[in-house]
Amino acid sequence: ATAKIEGIYVSPKSSVIMESLKDATLIPGVGIQGDRYALKTGTYSAKFLDEPGKNLTMISADSIESTMSDTGMKPLPVRDLRRNISVRGLTAEALNDMIGHEVRLGDCRVFVHRTCVPCSYREAQNGRPGLMEKLWDVCGVNCEVLDGGNIHVGDSVAVVADTHQPKRVNPGSKPPGFFVRPSE
Repeated sequence: ATAKIEGIYVSPKSSVIMESLKDATLIPGVGIQGDRYALKTGTYSAKFLDEPGKNLTMISADSIESTMSDTGMKPLPVRDLRRNISVRGLTAEALNDMIGHEVRLGDCRVFVHRTCVPCSYREAQNGRPGLMEKLWDVCGVNCEVLDGGNIHVGDSVAVVADTHQPKRVNPGSKPPGFFVRPSE
């Protein structure tokens, strides 16, 4: 089965509800046209926090749903986790394994830099105690847009063969504790 884009979500600024789109334009080195990170109005848009992976985020809808179910968490729409692209037909483990690789989204291409860990603010906003702990490994990845163009719901998502470049991975200027699960 081929992994496909199931949802495309953008928001003009932080804390504004994510809008669901059928198609969107990816801008190389910038992000999704109309999204808070492309517009530099996102929570983490400050210049000193600059990192290439801020262009867009991608998440496995399958793994979010199964993990919420397996942990007894009250279901939450994927868009409420504020990731830009939700993918169907791909596990979070497979998505996380794409770190350091180029990935094709329809006719566009991105480079996956790091995992996109959940935050306490998102946990509070969604009224889901334990969200950070329960969804830690399944909350998606941060990507840099390499080849832009238009993407559409239903487009295929696949790793580009022979593009593994671990030295190219750039997690930005995060403190070491940023990537440590709350229970650790």
